[in-house]
Amino acid sequence: MYDALAAYYDRFMSDVDYDAWINYLKDILGERVRGRDVGCGTGRFTIALKEAGYLVTGSDSSPEMLTVAAENARKKGVPVNFLLQPAEKLEDFSPLDFVIAQCDVVNYLKNPDTFFKKAYKALNASGVLTFDISSEYKLIEILGNNVFTETRDDVTYVWENFCYEKARRVDMRLTFFRKNENNYYSKSVETQTQYIHSSSDIEKRLRDAGFKNVQTRGFLKNVAPSEKEQRIHFIAYKQE
Repeated sequence: MYDALAAYYDRFMSDVDYDAWINYLKDILGERVRGRDVGCGTGRFTIALKEAGYLVTGSDSSPEMLTVAAENARKKGVPVNFLLQPAEKLEDFSPLDFVIAQCDVVNYLKNPDTFFKKAYKALNASGVLTFDISSEYKLIEILGNNVFTETRDDVTYVWENFCYEKARRVDMRLTFFRKNENNYYSKSVETQTQYIHSSSDIEKRLRDAGFKNVQTRGFLKNVAPSEKEQRIHFIAYKQE
């Protein structure tokens, strides 16, 4: 699913304020040290947390993304372990202090129950699961059936969205055009699906998985999300 995107992901995410996002995560994690970055992609969060002293491992279902992640870690001189492991098969050899899943990981799960239960089982008694989703508002009203284009250096992408509100999903087709050294363009196409989850449904599923204290927040905020919040954070503690 990420054959084409992996090569360009960091380039087209360069405007994301990762420093602010990672500091936000640090505040949530507190004194918790050992954890897992599920759906780590190109390793931006995993590497930054490892640099900050966390004992974190990255895992993803995409070999292409993990190849880029390993190269990113090598370039920064940060020793990080990366695992090829889907979110629904999360497990570890000893209890974790935290599990994170950033940048829409849960939107790629039609039914996130298995992941939530696996995370609950993997965490120690004081552990926390935190992740974000693209909101209903964003997927239906912002992405909807719209088309987006952007050019970065020698790469142009066309991002087509097909929203099926009743089916609670948005199908995406990403077409990349890359200029080569002879000024010809190579074309690659990738398709993805994100599922539309309501905040109330996610909260219920987390509680059903066993989490006792579940909080929702606006993006990089410490208050509840607004009606038009495009990204929503969830923080789920095993204990009250």
